Parts: sequence; structure tokens; C-alpha cells
Amino acid sequence: MIDAPDKDTDRYFEDIEEGEAFTVEEARTITEADVVNFAGVSSDFHPLHMSKTAAEKSEFGARIAHGNLVFSVAEAIVADMNPKSFSYGYDNLRFIEPVLIGDTLTCHREVVEVEKHNEDLGRVVYAYEVENEDNETVLACRHITLVERRDGG
Repeated sequence: MIDAPDKDTDRYFEDIEEGEAFTVEEARTITEADVVNFAGVSSDFHPLHMSKTAAEKSEFGARIAHGNLVFSVAEAIVADMNPKSFSYGYDNLRFIEPVLIGDTLTCHREVVEVEKHNEDLGRVVYAYEVENEDNETVLACRHITLVERRDGG
């Protein structure tokens, strides 16, 4: 594994290497305000997110964060905001374990694929893994990006 040069870079496709990794330890604690605000924005008021009583009766035993909230927070924490790249989508997004209010997330990304896409762009795939404070993986996915090629266009 190679340490990525930084969280946010300004690099062409040719400058990105397979195996680069970047981790943010104990990056963010999910709060009740996060869950309530996300419910308002997304209109997802499922009882497992919003009802203490319903959630306590569930297999989780407490209210859980929306999977898409966890994904959004993780993406903001660990994504490379390279102005020469843009998101092409996500594959294999999985909510592996529930995230409870009060859980603190650590986010990791690693470049797992680097290949030519066309004459102008390269394709870079990042594997994301998000863990809680108990080192349990709570979310995993692949983020596919397209990055300007130095000699493209």
C-alpha cells in the first residue's frame, strides 16, 4: 500500500497509482441531529431511524442512522476532491452493519484499479471501507471516477 499524497489532490490520471491509500481515523461521530436532519432532507422517516420505541423493539435495540447518511458522510470525509476528476458512479455499495447514534466512523479509501477510459480520460476505482469505533466494517463500496489525462484532448 502506498500513502496517498493528500485527501484532496490536483492530479492527472497518470499521477495516480494503484495501491494508494488514505485513511481518516475517528473522523465523525453520528449525532441525533444528523439523523433528524437527514430524515428531513430525504423524507425517510422510517421508524428504525425516528422512533426510539420501535427501534428498541427491533433487532438493533436502538435507533440507527440511514445507510445513505452514513454513505454521504463517508464520501465527504474520504473522497479525493480532485478538480481534474469527477464521479462516474458507485458499485457494490453495502450497508454491512448498522450505525447507531453516537458511533464514530473511520474512513479508508484505496485505489484498486487504474485504466485508460478513452483518449481524454482515465478510469480510477477507489475501494471505500468505513468502520465504527469497534473496528467493525459498517459500509463498503467502490467509487468509480474519471480523471483527465495529461495528454488527452
